[in-house]
Formats: sequence, C-alpha cells, structure tokens
Amino acid sequence: MKRFSLFLSYAFCIAGLIVMLFFAVAMPVLRIERIATVPNVQTHTFAAYLLSYLVIVLVILADVCLFLLLRNIRREAIFTHSSVTLLRVISWASILAGFLAFPLFFLFIREALFISFVALFLGVVLRVVKQVIEKATELKEENDATI
Repeated sequence: MKRFSLFLSYAFCIAGLIVMLFFAVAMPVLRIERIATVPNVQTHTFAAYLLSYLVIVLVILADVCLFLLLRNIRREAIFTHSSVTLLRVISWASILAGFLAFPLFFLFIREALFISFVALFLGVVLRVVKQVIEKATELKEENDATI
C-alpha cells in the first residue's frame, strides 16, 4: 500500500508538472483576451501575462521540490534538514503564488480569487507541517547524539 501511495504521489507530481508546462506554452496561443471573464482586459494584458507566468514558475518550483521531497520519503530520509528546506520552499512558493494570483482576480479571471485563497491556505498549512518536521528533526538529532 505504501508503494502504491508513493507511486500515486509521483504520478500526480509529474502530471502537475506537465499541466503547468502546457499552460506556459499554451497561454500565448489561447490569448488572455479570449478566456478572460472580466471586461476591458486588453488594457491589462501585460500584467495578466506577467502575473500568470510568475504563478506558473512558482508552481513548477513547488512541484520540483515536492518531487525531491517524495524522493527523500522513498529513501526514508524524512527527518532531515533537506526535507525541512524543501517544505520551506514549497510553503513560501505557495504563499507567494497566492499573493500573485490575487490581482488576477481583478485583471483576468474571477476564479483566481479561489485559487489565491487555496494557495495561501496550503502555504500556511505547509508552514505548520514544516515547523513540526523541523522540531522532529531536532529531536531526532538530539536523540542520535545522546546514543
């Protein structure tokens, strides 16, 4: 069961990366003016593209870090400084993506508000998980040093 769960996590991670790369390539082809849900998006096209690509880059960064974190889990190196650093990067990337997606709500897509709040919530939850893993790593190192 553990192997299947890890395989499923890898599959979702790779699928997310493929979807983000597709969006990065397809965004100029789809044209923001055609898929925008707010009027007069032509005046803010550059800002919408810039914010969209920044969010895509942050999601790809978080996805790559998640892939590396899954690799640590597979190697059973969970309570390490590397895992804590990867969780830190993922959480800050989520929080920053949430803040960058918020202006898209006004400029581009009405659904960006939901995406923004989900990314911010995920970032905060990951910050808490990072704190727990960091404390567990400290306790593990202290325990290893005692023995």
